[in-house]
Amino acid sequence: MKFSRLIIQILLVIAVITSIVLSFFIWTNTARYQRGRNIDVTSTQSNKNEVPINQVISATSVIWHDDEDQKLIYNSNDNIALSIQKIMQDWKIDSPKLVSKKDGAYYQKIIQSKDVIQLVYPTSISTSILGYLLNNNSLRNDKSYSFNRILINLKDKKDSNIYLANDNNYAVYKAPVRNATSDPISKLVKKANINLKIRLNIMKHGVFTFYTEPIKLKSYSYVISSKDDGEYTTALFDSNTNGLVTSEDNGVYTYNYGESKRLVSDHNSGELSFEDYTDTSVPKTQLAFLQRGYQKVVNLQNSISNLRLYSANWKDKNLVFREYVEGFPIFKKSEFGSIRIKFSRKGSTEHFLNKVLEVPVPSDQASTKLKSTSDIFKGLEKAGYSPNDVQNIEVGYQWESEADNEKVVDLKPTYYIKIENHWKPYSDWANEVAEDE
Repeated sequence: MKFSRLIIQILLVIAVITSIVLSFFIWTNTARYQRGRNIDVTSTQSNKNEVPINQVISATSVIWHDDEDQKLIYNSNDNIALSIQKIMQDWKIDSPKLVSKKDGAYYQKIIQSKDVIQLVYPTSISTSILGYLLNNNSLRNDKSYSFNRILINLKDKKDSNIYLANDNNYAVYKAPVRNATSDPISKLVKKANINLKIRLNIMKHGVFTFYTEPIKLKSYSYVISSKDDGEYTTALFDSNTNGLVTSEDNGVYTYNYGESKRLVSDHNSGELSFEDYTDTSVPKTQLAFLQRGYQKVVNLQNSISNLRLYSANWKDKNLVFREYVEGFPIFKKSEFGSIRIKFSRKGSTEHFLNKVLEVPVPSDQASTKLKSTSDIFKGLEKAGYSPNDVQNIEVGYQWESEADNEKVVDLKPTYYIKIENHWKPYSDWANEVAEDE
């Protein structure tokens, strides 16, 4: 009995020591956060091959106007925009018809309608692209119209239509819908845990979202990943790196494969550019344009779950992608977002950053209080900028690297403002800062 008791005591000691050792490795390894709280998507799965194109190209904001106020809503545990898009895949949406165009007064009335939910895209897409994303042949094969808002009335049972609206030319289209009910969407609205009062205002450079009162937003921290240049050359040069010619100048590395391809990697800023002079076929349709852009994004990054299409310029064949957190865009220390892709008959060009969000980590940072948008404009006027100077304004997250941990980045909410074709935080334009609480 004494011998058995001794064995049991020894085994218990071994178990305790093993537990302590495992806990040490878990808590000192950033990978411990792999199963952390989901921030922007319905799954923390980072396998890029499981992130479909209709997630990367999707609405990023959801606006709900009840009987009283218009609100920007979000659910941290269930992305409302993606959930509504999934619901719409079962709807029978017929060809849209033009209702109004270039009528600012009518347009403002439409986008401020009560009992209406809006899915807002950061850039215009076409109805044929929407048809592809929803697997709807009526939209995909019909005459293509551009829009960046989808409006759905949740209470008027007689209005069996959805409305597509374009901020650029104030066009409004009506598309009849069959086999649809608003009940699942109403349930999603009730589950929103972020409700920010807003008002949509038409200004010189477009429709701006005004936060009508001060707002408080959380800060976040993320583990980031990066690649060695060799991983990019292997992927971008079709694994044939035998003929690469490499040069370096003050931390800027250039890799040339004959006269057909070139990769420039700036180790100081983490920015890279890739030029493929053999890729001279320009997409002939807007759908092909976005499909090829999506494929290039997949080839570049290991994780694209937080990435969204931010801007699509069909005329210039230019695409911009940004990472999003809680429905808000992340602005980094670059002028092009996360990835910029351009197609031309001289070849394609890709600009991107060697820093990608991987998994969220616990953050002890205080929430940030941001002023109302009207007060932001007053601050800009004091600094010498008129409302007409503002080309765009958004609440977003500012990318700040941690000084003591290069693998972790802090994301702090702030207003970002575009003036003279440059995005800068409000503090840079007006020499003011947000308040921490």
